[in-house]
Parts: sequence; C-alpha cells; structure tokens
Amino acid sequence: MIPPSLSIDNQDAGQNSPPAILAVRSDEAELPEQTTVIFNRGTGSLNVELLDTDVNDTLQVRVFVGYTFDDPKPQRATCTAPPISNAKRTATCDLTALCTVDDVMRSATAPLSMSVVVFDRIPLESGTPAFQAMPEGGLSTNRFFFLKCTEM
Repeated sequence: MIPPSLSIDNQDAGQNSPPAILAVRSDEAELPEQTTVIFNRGTGSLNVELLDTDVNDTLQVRVFVGYTFDDPKPQRATCTAPPISNAKRTATCDLTALCTVDDVMRSATAPLSMSVVVFDRIPLESGTPAFQAMPEGGLSTNRFFFLKCTEM
C-alpha cells in the first residue's frame, strides 16, 4: 500500500462544475424563464443570481438578442461575478444597449429571443459557436426569454 502524497505542490484540482442560474430579475421583478419580458429601450438593468461551487471562477454573464447558430449576433450586455468565498453570488448587467430602435419595431408584432448565458471562463474572441466559444474545460448555462422592446 502506498500512502497518498502530502505535498501541497501537487493537489488535485477537483471536479469542474458548471455555473447555475438561480434567478434573473429586472429592476421591478423576477423573470420566469420562457416568458415574455418587457424592457424600455435605453434603460434598465438585469440582476442575475448565480451558483458555482468553483468559488475561484470569475463568472461571465452575457445577454444575447436574436442569437442563432446560423446567424450569431454579439452580446448586447455583459457583466461579471468575481470570485468570493461563497458559491452563491450575483452580477448586475446594464441593459442600456439591450433594445435598439429596430427591436422596438420588430417586437411590436412578435417577441424576439433573449438568452442570458453564464460562462465560467472568458469566452474566446473567435471560435465556434461565434461569441460563445470557450477555452477547453469551460462550462456554461443559460436561461431563455421572449423579449419585447418598448419606447419610454
């Protein structure tokens, strides 16, 4: 029988766990997944409550509108949740660029798609899927909503 190494230089990094989204809230209320959410163009924020047992990860939150793999579009909002000693943390994203003038017109007839995606690594500048590719070992999770953009 060989005893385990007691050296601190060679510790097992452990299992990498994906981040989880516990709640998504606008300035006014919690946003249930797969419902229609309404945001005024040029205003608002999004608060995302997260859980990640990898407490040293900096979580990257990205908000995408109209994103598909066939027609990928860059994120409209971005924020981070820095490492803390607790698995639960929050991030607040500024939504002033979430809705465009075109989005207000298009969503008047049918809602747009909106995804809140949380990455446990910084997404790569290039790669597949576009705007969401991650370094090896990176994990993500998302919440989907229907988006209606309005003018104030």
